[in-house]
Amino acid sequence: MTEQIETFKGLGSLTALTTILTSYSNCKILVVTGKQSFGLSGASVALKEILKGYQAIYFSDFEVNPKLDDAINGVKLALDHKVELIIAIGGGSVLDMAKLIKAFYCEPGYSTQIAKGERAVVDCNIPMIAIPTTAGSGSEATHFAVVYVDNKKYSVADNCLLPTRVILDGQLVSSASQSQKAYNVLDAISQAIESAWAVGATQESQDLAFQSLKISIESFQRYVKDRTAVDAAQSMIEAAYLAGKAINISKTTSAHAWSYGFSSLYDIPHGHAVWLTLPKIFQIHNDIETRAERESRGQQYFRDTISKLRDVIGIGTDTEVVPFFNQMLNSIGVVAGIADNLDLSSGQKIALSNSANNDRMTNNPVIFSDVQIKWIFEI
Repeated sequence: MTEQIETFKGLGSLTALTTILTSYSNCKILVVTGKQSFGLSGASVALKEILKGYQAIYFSDFEVNPKLDDAINGVKLALDHKVELIIAIGGGSVLDMAKLIKAFYCEPGYSTQIAKGERAVVDCNIPMIAIPTTAGSGSEATHFAVVYVDNKKYSVADNCLLPTRVILDGQLVSSASQSQKAYNVLDAISQAIESAWAVGATQESQDLAFQSLKISIESFQRYVKDRTAVDAAQSMIEAAYLAGKAINISKTTSAHAWSYGFSSLYDIPHGHAVWLTLPKIFQIHNDIETRAERESRGQQYFRDTISKLRDVIGIGTDTEVVPFFNQMLNSIGVVAGIADNLDLSSGQKIALSNSANNDRMTNNPVIFSDVQIKWIFEI
């Protein structure tokens, strides 16, 4: 079973923060925000009004894809002000940064070892309120955070990093640019798909994944294309949260494992990077001859999962998977395929194919052959 997070949702639900804060009267608050999203989302004005009378300090001096040094600076600020509550309001990197500050707070001198998984996280018992301003990462529902050490990605994980409370207000994700919205929804959709077929999936995580996917498929086009469709914005922020809850149990698989190389080496936005390989991965999984070597629950279980994914997404029995997904991406302004996004040599593609996060790869039910990997990477 997943940990229970007290969740407040609905358009305008940011105002629930006023009530929540009555439990934390006179405490010192660290507010972790994005550099631009905090203002663009409308959260800045609203939050500063809500926090009148509270001892609040703000931290936004960090980059997308949180670096260890930035997290250490955040810890120093938190320690200097003896904070008793963390409010994280922003996208996935902001929420991850808040978790990293919690993770390193008790033992800042061991931050590198904690980041690399060589030392366990010590619970600092500082509650965290997570308020996403993007509808994609689902970080508000997970107990892990990404951190980069010397340009290498690590994942810090501990149950104490799970937020205490979450506010899902669709108004906060309505003002993002169309491209930002597109990358966010692609992240949420990919997480739901990968969670459904993951080796680590349970009945609970599959239920969450399919629930998320159904909402996303019904809402993502209107959310991306129509700034006034606030109902679609609310649906997408809730779908992203459900996808986050799903991967909190199952974790992601091969498409995410390969995505980090595209993002770190070629600055492809994460949601887009995942989809440079996911359509072909799905096609391979969909092939009736494909064996799910890592799936202990059997071939029929795997085939039933793929069939249900097709049904929920709306891929007809006679429809080719890759063209279907490519058209889906194109419909929201995202270019599909590696070659159409990057002019890479065969050597660079081979390096990318070898750069996968091993934990995520071994969570994929299918073991890819060399021929399949060459097809996925257009080598």
